[in-house]
Amino acid sequence: MSVKITRTGTEVVLDHNELANKGKRTHAEIDSYLQELDDARENKPSLQDKFRELKDKDDEQDRQLDAVKGAVSTFQTGLNTLSSTVSAAEAKNQTQDLRLSQVEQKNAQQDQAILKLQSDVSSNPNAEVVAARRDRDGRTFPSLKARLDDMQGKIGTGGGGGNNGEATSSSFDLQTPINILLNTFRDAETHNRSAYRQNNMYVDVFSDSSGIDIEKSSSFGIINGTVLPGLYDTNIIMSSPTEPAPYHVTSSSETSGYPGWMGINGNLTDSFYTDGATPPAEGHWWQIDFFVPKIITKVAIRAIGISAGQYGLSTFTLQGSQDNTNWTDLYVGSHANTGSELEHSFTNTSAYRYYRLAKLRSYRSANPVIYTGWHEIKFYEIIDAVTLVTKTVNVDRSPKKVITTAEYTDAVTFDLTLDGTTWVNNIDLNKLLDTSSLKGTNLQLRANIPATGSLKSLGFTWYDDSMLVEMPSKEGGGGDRSSTKPLVDVVAATNILRNAYRTLEGANQGASARHNLYADAFVDLSGIDLSKSEAFQIQNGKFTKAAGVPFSWKDLGVQTASSIGDWYNSSTSFRPYKSNSTTQTYAVEKIADDNAIATPGGNTDYWLQGGTSADLFMKWVTPVEIYKIILWMNGSLGQNGHDYCDHQIFVKNPSTGKWEAVTPRINLASKTDKGVHGDGSWHYPINLDHLVNEVKVTVWNKSSYMTVTEVQILQASEKNPVMVSKPIPLAKAPTHLMLDAEYEGNISIDLSLDGGTTFTTGVPLNQLVDLSTFLSGNSLVIRANLSDKAVLNSIGCIWYDKDTLPTYTDTVGGSSGGNVPGNGVSMIQVEKYGVTASPISPSEVNITIPYTSDYKLPPIEVLKFAPGKQNYTLEMASFSSNEAPSFDHDKYYMELDGTLRLKTDYSIELVEDDVLPSGNSVYSLTLNMDQYSSIEKIKVN
Repeated sequence: MSVKITRTGTEVVLDHNELANKGKRTHAEIDSYLQELDDARENKPSLQDKFRELKDKDDEQDRQLDAVKGAVSTFQTGLNTLSSTVSAAEAKNQTQDLRLSQVEQKNAQQDQAILKLQSDVSSNPNAEVVAARRDRDGRTFPSLKARLDDMQGKIGTGGGGGNNGEATSSSFDLQTPINILLNTFRDAETHNRSAYRQNNMYVDVFSDSSGIDIEKSSSFGIINGTVLPGLYDTNIIMSSPTEPAPYHVTSSSETSGYPGWMGINGNLTDSFYTDGATPPAEGHWWQIDFFVPKIITKVAIRAIGISAGQYGLSTFTLQGSQDNTNWTDLYVGSHANTGSELEHSFTNTSAYRYYRLAKLRSYRSANPVIYTGWHEIKFYEIIDAVTLVTKTVNVDRSPKKVITTAEYTDAVTFDLTLDGTTWVNNIDLNKLLDTSSLKGTNLQLRANIPATGSLKSLGFTWYDDSMLVEMPSKEGGGGDRSSTKPLVDVVAATNILRNAYRTLEGANQGASARHNLYADAFVDLSGIDLSKSEAFQIQNGKFTKAAGVPFSWKDLGVQTASSIGDWYNSSTSFRPYKSNSTTQTYAVEKIADDNAIATPGGNTDYWLQGGTSADLFMKWVTPVEIYKIILWMNGSLGQNGHDYCDHQIFVKNPSTGKWEAVTPRINLASKTDKGVHGDGSWHYPINLDHLVNEVKVTVWNKSSYMTVTEVQILQASEKNPVMVSKPIPLAKAPTHLMLDAEYEGNISIDLSLDGGTTFTTGVPLNQLVDLSTFLSGNSLVIRANLSDKAVLNSIGCIWYDKDTLPTYTDTVGGSSGGNVPGNGVSMIQVEKYGVTASPISPSEVNITIPYTSDYKLPPIEVLKFAPGKQNYTLEMASFSSNEAPSFDHDKYYMELDGTLRLKTDYSIELVEDDVLPSGNSVYSLTLNMDQYSSIEKIKVN
């Protein structure tokens, strides 16, 4: 029997159910164990026989004991007394074991509570502590005692005297920038982002090859965001004989409308087809120039089926060449007469620049050498190993330190250069690499991936002298000079802001100012001063350049087409531009006639057609940059089933020749839904990294007919975007501030403390800025100036006044010192979550909080111990039960009332005190009420 106690306390922070119900087994388990024993016994005596033998011996011993019972009866009273004493001692031991277990559990599971320390500082009156909240990542950190013990070895024990005034030395928190890189990998994967640089960090998760220097890298394949050696489709999709460069397709013969490049353009309805001309002696051929040598070991061909397959490809010889003159036969293939794609694999260990399908033959019984071709052909190359070189990243100034991290398999090695010529080979990952001896500002990495390896992500962060946080040594000796200087862990502050952005995004919340922190992830316009900001648009949390005026379809020379024609014309071919007055009613030309009016003009001004869905196409000669697409529909007439449609918009990427969706499918609430603007128009900001000369609009019918009045494409605004925040009220005039922003492209930040009247321009990011030279005030305004192509994803800052700014004492010695503990040792951070104490002078240390994407961080609680006072506590920041709704926490287990406590279940074994005449027993337990703040219930099992 046991008693279960549920209580609220401050000593133990996690549930102790794991300590209960140990050692219990079900009858089924016991039976299975006995059956195994019985099977293993074979002919040996059973357990039952052995037990009987033991019982007989035990009975004999009992008879012998009965003979001497009278001799020991006189000692019974004394034994009873001794038993009571032992029971009391056991109960005390149980209580001590329980308390010890509580302390051990607390030390092992502190990541779910605020570290709250109190101490009698008479033995060390100068200790100061900054404590930080833990994240919920399941990691176990060392106990406080273990950290303090470890700290003793780091403080140092001897003095070396002064250092001629040079008192600073760098100390570095290595894990935090690594954590930021790893979490940025996950964020880039979630948003399918290409390689990008942000501040002093660069990451690539290989969603595409945009971050790879193709010319300096060997052949490589990217599958699902991972660079792998192996066999890969070269994925060549031609749009002309020489596009995309540098590939080039030629053939000995081709029919008009069926050129050689259409046999490898990704479109299964197109085809390459010889024209019936007299072929060369060995037959017609088709070839491709890859520009760089490749080891091709497989081709896949989808043959044409003209004339019931008579002209389908029958046989061919694949040849390779380095010079387009001397050819080597690699494979002779026989192709089945089918319209399905068939693969041909073969052995080839040499890399060739040119590959040719020669000696082409068809299934036509007469003249098989004249007519043949295919819809599509694919080439697969073998990659034994990969040398991958990143594109150049301009780091502005020669970095002194670089940290590189990567996610990979097998023995991948990495090299680094700052000038593209001098490489440091086989660098260490996840370490602070000293690059002070290298010259240059163009940082590149080279990954050497073996045949059995792979590379999933790659990133690095760099530091110059202005970025390294320094902490002075503790100097001894005579002539010491001390001064107080600010100490802010910029990386930790940046990390907190990045976490705030993710929280705003996850909660779909606008700009937020709390305590001494401001953050805006541009979920909405709530943080932007619309009267002062310029030329911007916001879409999907991105602040970008606004659209300007629409392009003129007539000036672009647009042509239009519909996949199902229009009401009076079933033709699906492209038609040239015509103005509204010169086109037939409901014609497809209406969608691009420069007459974007939804209701005036009546039924003469829109395309109309029945059916379930349709694709509407617009194409023009010269690609242009698009910043917005507006779709107009004339369902507002509401007559004869002429209603609004569900829709989706696509653009064609000129480099790949593929359609890319720029909007999701928009499902309207009803057939009379006029959109958020209420006028039958739908506006979609566009942010593309390439020019466009083809647009497709897919519409789905919600009634009898589909209608589209006009499609407009808008060019960029003439002005560059400027973001001006609304004034942020401050309780006190700040003395220091740190700005952070997540952006792409080029931006500059200006700052005002007087509500936006006077700005200081060019304020640096991710540095502690001294505001003593700024015009003072307590109304903060941030102004971000974006370049033409820049994108601002988020912006924020943390500010400090004279009461909240963390500081340290800079002591510079001038003469030889004595045996001073800690002398000459730089202590910015003893442990990532450690506690730093100095026996010489107060030392305050910021402890980094790791980035988490799904957990809100409460303010950091700071406890200081001042000289001459015992148990003195100063809370720099705290939280109360009134603030509980502002934090994510498990309300069943947790209470917020100035501390953080967990409701915990305990199981305590009862002690049998006496046996009653009825056969029942009396049990008791010992409780020390000082261990519990409250007990909700006691349950006896």
